[in-house]
Amino acid sequence: MSDETIYPETVPAVDDDRVGYDPKEGTFHARFDGEAETVTLAVVETVAAVTGREFGSMTPLFHIVDPEALSALVETTSARPIAVSFSYEGCCVTVSNDGTVVVEPPEEA
Repeated sequence: MSDETIYPETVPAVDDDRVGYDPKEGTFHARFDGEAETVTLAVVETVAAVTGREFGSMTPLFHIVDPEALSALVETTSARPIAVSFSYEGCCVTVSNDGTVVVEPPEEA
């Protein structure tokens, strides 16, 4: 992550070098290597960092989406882009077969 990363005041800074913030879009981005475990871990770690929550206090991801099906879908070697979006812990999460996770933080009420 570059030193030029800017974080809005309502979203905590992310210390993990695997998570970056796009100030133009207001989204957080992470990468995964395509293995089933890393897809789900990338989603949970990124959402935890964005929301400032501990893993143990979050809803298990398998209550929201089937992690094996998600992994199988985004691990495909399709020439076409594939993206899956879902809501998790108040965030909009998009996982793509290009190895990216994009998390839109929850809107402040």
